[in-house]
Amino acid sequence: MVYVADGGLRGALEGLDLAEIAITSGARLVAGEGPAHAFRLEDVPGVAVVFAPAEGNKCARSWKILAEVGADPEFPTLSPRDAEAVRQFDRRAGGAG
Repeated sequence: MVYVADGGLRGALEGLDLAEIAITSGARLVAGEGPAHAFRLEDVPGVAVVFAPAEGNKCARSWKILAEVGADPEFPTLSPRDAEAVRQFDRRAGGAG
């Protein structure tokens, strides 16, 4: 969880995929200062991060740990998003030959 106290900064982050930006399996934006044990940087006031292990399986393509890995029976080691990316790549590669 990423706690952001400043409403303006939080508003700028809303709608963005923090997990993609931070290159992590998941991230959620929360209003507030965050708990005392949260990670903070001195030069980034009002922002705190609480880390927790991701739940699920590791996607063979993105390496993200996600609960939905294996949901696509055609690609049991991938997340649905990565399965679709591979499917599109395969379609384009097959059409180019």
